[in-house]
Amino acid sequence: MISPMRTLLRSLLVATLCLSSSCETYKRLNFYSEQEEAQLGEQAYSEILQGEGKPLITSGANYEMVVRVGRKIAAASGANYQWEFKLIDAPDVPNAFCLPGGKIAVYSGILPITQNEHALAAVMGHEVAHATEHHGAIRMSQGMVTQLGLTIAAAGVSMAKMSDEQKMGVVAALGAGTQVGLTLPFSRDHERDADIVGIRFAIRAGYDPWEAPKLWERMNQLGSSGPGWLSTHPDPLERAEKLRQVIPQILAEEGKLKNP
Repeated sequence: MISPMRTLLRSLLVATLCLSSSCETYKRLNFYSEQEEAQLGEQAYSEILQGEGKPLITSGANYEMVVRVGRKIAAASGANYQWEFKLIDAPDVPNAFCLPGGKIAVYSGILPITQNEHALAAVMGHEVAHATEHHGAIRMSQGMVTQLGLTIAAAGVSMAKMSDEQKMGVVAALGAGTQVGLTLPFSRDHERDADIVGIRFAIRAGYDPWEAPKLWERMNQLGSSGPGWLSTHPDPLERAEKLRQVIPQILAEEGKLKNP
């Protein structure tokens, strides 16, 4: 027999997910203007770079390569942002990030994996695409809606005849449910979108797109942090395969012919 608590939990979870995801526009939900995005991105960029506690690399071949590739990709995107490209001295961090408004940082630990400028262009294209597709602002907007749904659910729980401990358990479980069922999948969707849009930018900037699948195959050799459905990023081999599928079409659309 299903307990009343389980029935309530299931009902609240379904209601919250329906509230957030029944409308397709949720995937593009954005409460922020471009000016607000830029302000938020600039502030966060400064705070992150200072809080990292890692020095910036401001000269040398690697720095020049990151800035050069970043500028070419940004120009190919057509977005009129105040672009910034930083290289962080962190040999143990194979990563990069982008904040709203075009604030991008590359950790030096990713350069041994990219191995060449064309693969770095795939990384930079991916980060530039996060900015042009407004993924940061969309994620913040989605978070606001999800939090509203959880607040409504918590109010409903408070009216149920259960102990405080049971109420807290329901709300906590509901939060976990929305994280796995809603928030993380949309984050993975953004990563996939950025891969595809970013490789288009790389092609427009004159880079070889076939280095991108090879990059993700090398990234796969670093190992996985957990199951794909509990990750904010798709599996690297999945990303490599998807790019191999879409690159010929994008090349045709961009009027360029290249073979792997």
